[in-house]
Amino acid sequence: MKKIRKVTVHAGHNPSGKIACGASDLLDESTEARYITRKVIKLLKKNGIKAVNCTVNNGTNQGDVLRKICAKCNAVKDADLHISIHFNSGRSDRKGDGRTGGTEVLLTQNVADKGDIARRICNQMEHLGFTNRGVKTRTDLYFLNHTKAPAILIETCFVDDKDDYMLYTSDRDDIARAIVKAVLNHNKEC
Repeated sequence: MKKIRKVTVHAGHNPSGKIACGASDLLDESTEARYITRKVIKLLKKNGIKAVNCTVNNGTNQGDVLRKICAKCNAVKDADLHISIHFNSGRSDRKGDGRTGGTEVLLTQNVADKGDIARRICNQMEHLGFTNRGVKTRTDLYFLNHTKAPAILIETCFVDDKDDYMLYTSDRDDIARAIVKAVLNHNKEC
């Protein structure tokens, strides 16, 4: 394994109100992903890791957003990791059933540094109270397949699950701290 010294981080969709802006229900994916992205970047920099925001705000459609995100990420020389911040949907638990929908991290292969960091993110989120949905291999996602450096996609929690909403809004900065802690703990082991 190698230390993570430089990363890109981005919110995975256009801004709210534009085409391809992500899921919206109890939480708005676009708004919250941008918030987490900014916090993660700030905390990574504070801990000596170079971090570049590759969020796109002007995509003309979903494909255009993805192409622009990948181009921005790939333009960052010597990046060790690309991190995409997303929020999941499809749980449709607006009343709350006493359990969170949870967090999962997606990647093309569960190997090396990206697999270790993905596992650590899921574990850190579980410590916060989110269900650990685990690391999942996906070979069909444009972002994961079109970046030069290793890439992970974090599905932070569900926008349509009241239990996720309550836990997330109790201190959303905890989410950013959990992601950064996973990277820092990875570096300690290298």
